[in-house]
Amino acid sequence: MAEKEPSRDIRTMIHEFRTSEHWAVSLARDLLWVVAVVGGIALALYLICGTWPAVVTVESGSMEPHMNIGDLVVVVQQDRFGPVQTWDEAKVTGFTKFGDYGDVIIYRPNGETDFWAQVGLLPLSKQHPIIHRAMTWVDAGEPEPSYLNPYRGSVTPSGYIPLESSNTTVYGYHILYPENATPPENISTDAKGMGFSTATQKYFLPEQYVTNGSGYIRYINVTTHGGYITKGDNNPVSDEGYLTVGDITEIEPVEKEWVVGKALFTVPYVGLLPLHIWEVIIVVIVAMVAWDWYAKRKEAESGKKAGKSRNPSKGSRQKK
Repeated sequence: MAEKEPSRDIRTMIHEFRTSEHWAVSLARDLLWVVAVVGGIALALYLICGTWPAVVTVESGSMEPHMNIGDLVVVVQQDRFGPVQTWDEAKVTGFTKFGDYGDVIIYRPNGETDFWAQVGLLPLSKQHPIIHRAMTWVDAGEPEPSYLNPYRGSVTPSGYIPLESSNTTVYGYHILYPENATPPENISTDAKGMGFSTATQKYFLPEQYVTNGSGYIRYINVTTHGGYITKGDNNPVSDEGYLTVGDITEIEPVEKEWVVGKALFTVPYVGLLPLHIWEVIIVVIVAMVAWDWYAKRKEAESGKKAGKSRNPSKGSRQKK
């Protein structure tokens, strides 16, 4: 009568999985260990920061020199460690963050998102959040300001001077001038000053109206809903009415529900890893396979040497 195979309960299978020397099982153990470590770190960050994802990567130079491409940004809930302070509010209180007044927020443009962004796998998402500074808050029905900084991230403006726009268009540009100044009659082709473009218009501020150390504000639209006006420190113009992302033709003021969180601090260069996530995964897997192969080879060589030491050659003399 044939003997029955011993039953294999869950403990037996776990023991076999932990002690198996098969290369595939060994690789699976290593991968599970990596997943467990990464998952533990992600859970700890979520509990500390209160938001998901708790880290994002800077992908462009729009916040230079205060945030650079490849920086890993630790993100916290927008009201954790105090409410969000805009540039306008922080200019009064003296609060600075990342080289300028006000908080830097992470938001989904026009609230757009997809499955991968919702579960925190941003490298797989088509719509990545934007990391820019909150300049001011506007309520529904209020004029929507466009913040202009000709010095970009190299200078923090001492203030923002309101501008008007003349009805005259010269060489494709609407001419700008300070609110209390006389509108310029004309400009020549070799005129010096600051030129910039929004999603719909091109503007030019003649040199005589450019004030050193100051930024400028242009009121264009009336908002249909309240939200933050945001700007990249290294961009000449704020996002709303200027920046376009993917299928979004014009970014609207950022509602609080669209805010992922605010930036707490950055870790330089570490963000380059998620920017090249597939290359990193391939390198890690190849490294694991190579290490397992090397360890097995060293173990086999050690076994052969031990076998030879236990079986002396026939020509050796034995002591009587």
